[in-house]
Amino acid sequence: MGKRSNQTATKSTIKKAKTDPVLVSIGDVIMEAEELPSRCRDMLVAVLPFSLNVKPDERHVIQTAAVEMVEQTLHCKKSSMERIVLAEEEKLAKLKSSQTELASAVSAAETALATHKEVLHTRKCELAEATTAANTSQASLTELTTEQRSADSRLQSIHEEKGSLELAFENHFKPMKDDAAGPHFKMLEPILKNIQMEESLLIALPSTCAKSKEHRGTFDNVVIEELEKAIHSKVSALDEAISVETPATVERQAAVQAAQKEHDAKNEAQKQAVAEFEAAQKEQSNRETSFNKAKQELDGLEPEISVATGLIEKAKMALEAFESGPMAGFKGFSVVAPAEPEVASAGA
Repeated sequence: MGKRSNQTATKSTIKKAKTDPVLVSIGDVIMEAEELPSRCRDMLVAVLPFSLNVKPDERHVIQTAAVEMVEQTLHCKKSSMERIVLAEEEKLAKLKSSQTELASAVSAAETALATHKEVLHTRKCELAEATTAANTSQASLTELTTEQRSADSRLQSIHEEKGSLELAFENHFKPMKDDAAGPHFKMLEPILKNIQMEESLLIALPSTCAKSKEHRGTFDNVVIEELEKAIHSKVSALDEAISVETPATVERQAAVQAAQKEHDAKNEAQKQAVAEFEAAQKEQSNRETSFNKAKQELDGLEPEISVATGLIEKAKMALEAFESGPMAGFKGFSVVAPAEPEVASAGA
């Protein structure tokens, strides 16, 4: 009868080990304990119901050792799960620290970008002013240069006119006055339009100049004398014009040189403004790139933080499930082993 009772109890224990969710969960933990050899895991799972189902004070030394090994395995599992939670929390802390740093970097980059926009605006205004100044100096230089060329041309014309008049006076008027007649008047005709004489005398000139000295009358002599006075008067007027225009030309040349110097300086200032504006544009582009990069990195952390938070919650839930499941169940077995079902008597 005793042997049959033991066999029945053994079968009942095995059946309970396969159906009791607490024992099954503890067995699953043991089978997942990779730090244990597979044969050891199998042995612990096999003896699990025969050890935990025995009251602590009634356990054999082997059963106690088995329970202690199971307890150690559970504690290792708990420590491993706690380490996972801690590791995930450290990852999240690092991500949040990076988020804080990146947020600060984004704020700094945004401030730097806004500040440099003002610098760029200033450089743009400076370039516009330098360009206007360069254009104004160019217009002034062009105007003064045109005036100088016109004045130089006018002075040259005066010199040429005076030279032609003096040459005509020596080569044609004097010979004609002294006695010669004929072709000299034709050579004097081009200069007559530039001298001032009474109209009646100008009308008489061709006739008077065609006469030889011995055939000239009193009126003819008056005409010759007035022509000579007119020529001298014109030469004097040209001399006076030259005396006025020459220093004025020097002053205009000095003004052109000063304008050229100023224009060169304005051009150099414009080139410098262009270089500073282009450098500011490049710096603006670099700062925009830095800001966008920092913003992208900051935005990219949000999904990572979300994932890390989810992993922590998942790890904590798994730890809580382990503590409320296999660990709590094991503690229940360790304190008081559940009662075995009564075995029916042979008479029954």
